[in-house]
Amino acid sequence: MNGNCPLFERLYAHAQCAPISMHVPGHKNGNLMPAPYAAFFEQLMRFDQTELPGLDDLHASSGAILEAEQLAASQYGCARTLFLVGGSTVGNLAMILSFYQKGEKVLVQRDVHHSVIHGLELAGVEAVFIAPDVDAESGLTTGVSEATVAYGFACYPEANGLVLSSPSYYGYVGELEGAIDVAKRYDADVLVDEAHGAHLHIDPHFPASALKAGADAVVQSAHKTLPALTMGAFLHLRSAADEARCRYWLQRLQTSSPSYPILASLDVARAYNESLIGENIAGKLHAFHQKLEELCPGIRVKNNDPLKLILRVPDGWNGWEWEKHLHTERIYAELSDRNHVLLVLPLDHPENWERALLPKLVSFYKGKKISRAYALAYPPYPKVAVHSFADWRGEQESSESIPTQEAEGRIIAEDVVPYPPGIPLWMAGEMIDRPRLQFLQHWLSSGGHVQAMPHIHDGFLLVRKEVN
Repeated sequence: MNGNCPLFERLYAHAQCAPISMHVPGHKNGNLMPAPYAAFFEQLMRFDQTELPGLDDLHASSGAILEAEQLAASQYGCARTLFLVGGSTVGNLAMILSFYQKGEKVLVQRDVHHSVIHGLELAGVEAVFIAPDVDAESGLTTGVSEATVAYGFACYPEANGLVLSSPSYYGYVGELEGAIDVAKRYDADVLVDEAHGAHLHIDPHFPASALKAGADAVVQSAHKTLPALTMGAFLHLRSAADEARCRYWLQRLQTSSPSYPILASLDVARAYNESLIGENIAGKLHAFHQKLEELCPGIRVKNNDPLKLILRVPDGWNGWEWEKHLHTERIYAELSDRNHVLLVLPLDHPENWERALLPKLVSFYKGKKISRAYALAYPPYPKVAVHSFADWRGEQESSESIPTQEAEGRIIAEDVVPYPPGIPLWMAGEMIDRPRLQFLQHWLSSGGHVQAMPHIHDGFLLVRKEVN
């Protein structure tokens, strides 16, 4: 791979000059690592530096970091790109706080990541949640339709914004361009959590990216699909006028000691993207899908992004059981639900993975029946539902823990988040309804993981105390 990587090159040059570290971090270029661990950490720690001459400052970039960000902005086709070391989580928080004010109404796709919910909560907005469409065959959500967005704005024409998540964890992309066009007719700012889409722009046969569809600000987890270190992410801005507000919030939300290995990996990931442009990456991935389908008919669920491979679970298994079964052949999946196991394929060299993966999958599925009739993978959402985060903030103190089977009709006092995928089942302040309660019980009993207070695994939920 040939590419101009200004930040990586400056960092590498510094590491090569045998520097004498009289500054933080305390590992002193890895020289203080104890012997049993030095072989693992020492090489990486040579690049774990601080804001030294020539290495720039993430929070006031004017040198190598700024150059790397500008190269990324040029590649992605936006006015500004800001490097993030707190993942898409910090990007979503900063993006929402930068664009929306307390008390404003904002249309929000209901199946967003919980970091989006946290951003809305911190901003104190009034969220108008709109339901995503559901794939009839798999029961998975596929993004919001243009019609649903139009209905939401017709009901709440005063809404100041639209927040979407695309592509979904499972690789679905809804009617993104149409939805954004509707929002623009209402002069609303459109923000997109595109955590799973940092690769979409490199091949015209991938689904359209949110920037191409007209979004005002987009967050991407580079580490999810590109060769970047975990927590490396991008915040892309269509207009340079929005940069100052976003940097303001990033200074308050991101660490003042950013990881230079993460930052340098973002620089390299951008250069890696350039090396793949014109290499028919989407075509190679589609060919892999087709070959797998020929060998194991009915094994996969069709989606929009070929980087995501959704495996159907054979009859008699649930997703969590099947995922553990795959572990016996050292195949480690991204996530599972009651009906599926999700694999994230590599962007490059898919033929190498094909030789390793195909025979094992064929062996696993041999002689097993795969049904296509499934219940919903996730519970249904109301078409439109209003949730005021400003009203709920601070009320968690007046709560109590009660048995899950007694919780129907009560107001939840905590976020309950099946993880992965990290989409809140309930947000604090919502009423506990039977369909979602049954979903939670089935999810937990089948082996699914939930992020909430520990008592949820003992059969209890935290609810708001009732006032007599």
